[in-house]
Amino acid sequence: MLNHNKLEGLILAAGYSSRFNFMDSRFKKYFLKLNNSNILGYVIAGMIKTGIKKIKIVTSKIFNKLNYRKSILKSITQPWIDLKNLELDIIENKIPERENGYSLFLGLNTISSEYTILSMADHIFSKNIFSKMIKNYKNKDILLATDPMYKKGYYDKEDATKVYGENSFIINIGKDLKYYNRLDMGIFILKTKTIKKICNKVKSNFHKFGVTDVIISGLNSDLNVGYCDFPNTIWLDIDNYKKYRQLKRIFSKTSRFHPFGLIPTEYITFNTKNTEVNND
Repeated sequence: MLNHNKLEGLILAAGYSSRFNFMDSRFKKYFLKLNNSNILGYVIAGMIKTGIKKIKIVTSKIFNKLNYRKSILKSITQPWIDLKNLELDIIENKIPERENGYSLFLGLNTISSEYTILSMADHIFSKNIFSKMIKNYKNKDILLATDPMYKKGYYDKEDATKVYGENSFIINIGKDLKYYNRLDMGIFILKTKTIKKICNKVKSNFHKFGVTDVIISGLNSDLNVGYCDFPNTIWLDIDNYKKYRQLKRIFSKTSRFHPFGLIPTEYITFNTKNTEVNND
């Protein structure tokens, strides 16, 4: 198990949210409401619950970094979180058209810890996948959370990144794989210095590149690239309004499922009131 002092969080949030067609182009999908918070607020709270105290967010160009940071902190509504102990840094990706691999490059260049736990800003899980990844980590250069597809889930196979893996090692990865036995869930543990070098290499060769391209380059460089299966975890990649509606339905106040296993304050109040009524 990794020491939390050797670990920083990195969240990639520089996408255009183009499938949502927001009237205000400055609004991002990760600010969409979820219970008394929003999508990004739950991702950050999940990391904090794991013991991570330093988190970097890579976003596209913003007009006021201070206001942006305040709005993010306001969305972290879990009552047990002490924001005074959180180091939250905002990194601007001024050329987001270079895609999320370039955001990864920018983010890793600000991280000094030995390991980085990486998350997309729009992926939500029914369990605290961060803590489980840390517990299951075993000296990999890259460890990826994967869904072995034992059960029908809410994932979109057509849109998901496919993985072919054997004996805890990733053999191949990509959106267009013909043969695959897992899906990429968008959470990684990375050896920071090692992956910085890989990112630099890929950045020099490609103008546009994704996180998947970085992993493929790692595989071609004979890095130790592994996977960790999460067969019983509900997860959604919020790419459009249909997925957002599913998200709200699955993680409603009355549901037994909660984002990252974090029970919202209003859910506790709701159930306390219900219990009192039933007891009468």
